[in-house]
Amino acid sequence: MMAFLRRLRIALSFLTRLAPAKSVSNSEFAASLETFPAVGLVLGLIICAPFACGLLAHHPHVAGWLAVGGSIVLTRGLHLDGLADIADGWGSGAVGERFWEIVKDSRIGAFGVIALVFFLMGQAIIFGTLFQDGHFGAIAYAFVLGRAAAVWLSIWGKAITRPGLGNLFATGATWRTGWLVLIQTLLFGLVLTPLPGLILSFLLTGICLGLLFRLARRQSGLNGDFLGSAVILCETATGLACLIVA
Repeated sequence: MMAFLRRLRIALSFLTRLAPAKSVSNSEFAASLETFPAVGLVLGLIICAPFACGLLAHHPHVAGWLAVGGSIVLTRGLHLDGLADIADGWGSGAVGERFWEIVKDSRIGAFGVIALVFFLMGQAIIFGTLFQDGHFGAIAYAFVLGRAAAVWLSIWGKAITRPGLGNLFATGATWRTGWLVLIQTLLFGLVLTPLPGLILSFLLTGICLGLLFRLARRQSGLNGDFLGSAVILCETATGLACLIVA
């Protein structure tokens, strides 16, 4: 348990502002991958708590908008940056090294802007509607499954991972880690959301990951931007799934 809590603190310090940054070894950093669903749980509960306690109860869509803003603040927009980069690379139609040049370009392009607007607006609407119906657990669960999805994509794409942060995580992306993440994700899901929502969430998450993996394989590489994209896509897909079956 103490080892898990230490890894959780490491993951929180990297993925969020909820723990102070601390120098750790590469192996410890990679091992923290198994705690990603727990990071999502902590993040989701903190974001949802004020609204579950009645804040903006009569203005649920404003609450949804602020929940998305809270996520951006607490994660430093980490995953959104990856989403914008991959959207620019995908939208360009480029292949090979030209694709990676576009992804690595610090300037955002039209497709990156479109992706950010589409998914941020989508999350605000979805979360607001779930708040309106009192499904606070479903929103918290979106943050859990989003981060679990990044782990699974890292495992599936381990053989094509490019040098960089994504490759550092890939050393911890073992099938054992995948099973630990799956168990956590299922347990949290059974508590936070009805079974039909859980099943549909996994189905839509699988589709999102399949599309990202197909793009990564076509470009002969997978990096941290793909993992960030997986978080945002699967957060949104989970919220949408829970909304459909609500």
